[in-house]
Amino acid sequence: MTATSAGCSARDSLSESEVRAALARVVASESFCGSPQLCRFLHFIVDARLRGQGANIKAYSIGVDAFGRDSSFDPDRDAIVRVEATRLRRALERYYAGAGFDDPVLIGLPRGGYLPSFDRRASAPPAEEVSAGQPGTPPGRRPHALAIVVTVLTVVGAGLLTVLLLPRNGGDPGSRPPEVTANADAGTPVSRLSQGNGMPTVEIASLRVSPASHAGDTLAALLTGRITEAFARFDSINVVSDSAPVNGKAPVPPTGQSRPDYRLSGFMDHGNVTTAVHLRLIDAAETTIVWSRTFERPTGAMEQTLAGDDIARMVANSLLQTYGFIHSRDRARYRHSTGGDPRYRCILEAGDSYRSYDQAGHQRARACLEHLTRLDPGFAVGFEALAVIYNRDYLLGSGVPADELVKLDLALRAAQRAVQLNPASARAYQALMIVLYSRRDTAGAFAAGDKALELNKYDNLILGGYGGRLIMAGNVERGMTMLRRAGDNGQVRQPLHHFFMFLGHYLGGDMQAAAFEAGQITEDGFPLGLVARAIAAFAAGKADQANRAISQLIAVQPGWRTDPRHMLELTIYNPDIVARLLRDLAAAGLGNRSGYRSGAPSGSSAT
Repeated sequence: MTATSAGCSARDSLSESEVRAALARVVASESFCGSPQLCRFLHFIVDARLRGQGANIKAYSIGVDAFGRDSSFDPDRDAIVRVEATRLRRALERYYAGAGFDDPVLIGLPRGGYLPSFDRRASAPPAEEVSAGQPGTPPGRRPHALAIVVTVLTVVGAGLLTVLLLPRNGGDPGSRPPEVTANADAGTPVSRLSQGNGMPTVEIASLRVSPASHAGDTLAALLTGRITEAFARFDSINVVSDSAPVNGKAPVPPTGQSRPDYRLSGFMDHGNVTTAVHLRLIDAAETTIVWSRTFERPTGAMEQTLAGDDIARMVANSLLQTYGFIHSRDRARYRHSTGGDPRYRCILEAGDSYRSYDQAGHQRARACLEHLTRLDPGFAVGFEALAVIYNRDYLLGSGVPADELVKLDLALRAAQRAVQLNPASARAYQALMIVLYSRRDTAGAFAAGDKALELNKYDNLILGGYGGRLIMAGNVERGMTMLRRAGDNGQVRQPLHHFFMFLGHYLGGDMQAAAFEAGQITEDGFPLGLVARAIAAFAAGKADQANRAISQLIAVQPGWRTDPRHMLELTIYNPDIVARLLRDLAAAGLGNRSGYRSGAPSGSSAT
């Protein structure tokens, strides 16, 4: 065993001297100098790995050789090693978030074991690479420890390349942008921005109860609190509750009004047999009711319903999702006007591009986000969206490996910056999950997904995106469970989630359900949607429809004609799934255009 992490390419290899220098910096820091036991622990495991004795790094050997326990030491009864391992991980996290922020080599302790990881910081490539100008290692060969540094409840890697994302005029990332002098639409560069984050504000009023009763008041307060908590976890809005800030998200209306943009109010009809909750959303500027919904439950079951968060989840996803009511209404409102904060308009533009797969809209959103994140280095929501946009650049790219690497590097920088700016943002970790998955770091991606769901259990977009990537990685059963839950109660699915559902049913042998999901994908610019439509049409004996879908697929991305395996492997890393899709695409007509032989898939899939 060398100092190079398993799976690292030669260009990322680390010498023993580099690792020992990194170790010396760590143990000399304030995080460690006051804890000799942690220093002994770290010295022991690093030395053992450098000597090629990684297989011997066990709880027993650490307890005896590092902590001085006698030969009767039983790790199952004495938890010292487990406890100190947790302390060590936290100490390393603190060090790399502070004094070690710019260290060129990172030492980590992945969860689930005691074998340390050694990795070169992404912003500090070997000297020979700097002169060569190479963008990074291939996505299939990224060291998995990158995810450990970034995703295990830390922002260690989040600030690696902050300087590359600062305004080009040298602005201070902590400075406040000056006031805006004029509104501008998402496609027009602006030079100044208003105070705040630019997102709209929603006020949540306490539910009224009729008839008044202690039990009814208790239920109403519980539901108001649940809805407020759910809304506060979505960072594309600001939330106030009865004029008080929630979770530190103070009301900052995007155009300077003293009142919020929307107000959610309602009342509870609390009866002996049934209880009905009537909610309505008011557009504060127009003072009109623009959305309403009633939830009715048996009174005896209402408390259990509220404890399960079902109503809060449905309301939050109906109103706050990228395709939810508020964003849809504001897209229509601003489409032919110059109102709204440029940052919010830019986020709406990005949402449009996600849904439509329109290349022109995608490019406008990217240019807008790049401009505004330079102008406002604290625009966390913008960096989240920019990471997803860059990731899509990679997925819809030319197929040239060097170009793909550049796009993935840009996507990772943006996702890391989003996490650094807002470590409590579920969407920032979702962006990190998406990018790490594209870099074939599935363990890191799913760790980021776990963190995203921990931060916002209400967000069906995160839940479905996580589930879909589990399916593409081969974990169909768990992925489908998550996707079904994300679509409960008629929640709107985005096109990608319909493809995930198609793939799950297809792999499970239910072509009728798979065909239904394929039929829900109407966007002709979505390559994986066209793959689903072609396979579903051919399975139903509709060869003409299959051929049309394949023609559209090649028109959208010519790479499907020349190298369909590569196009699938951009997102699907399970070789059996790739081989099956290739065979069915070839049978549906793609083989006649690409030269691929349906019975003999060639090459191997990176896993």
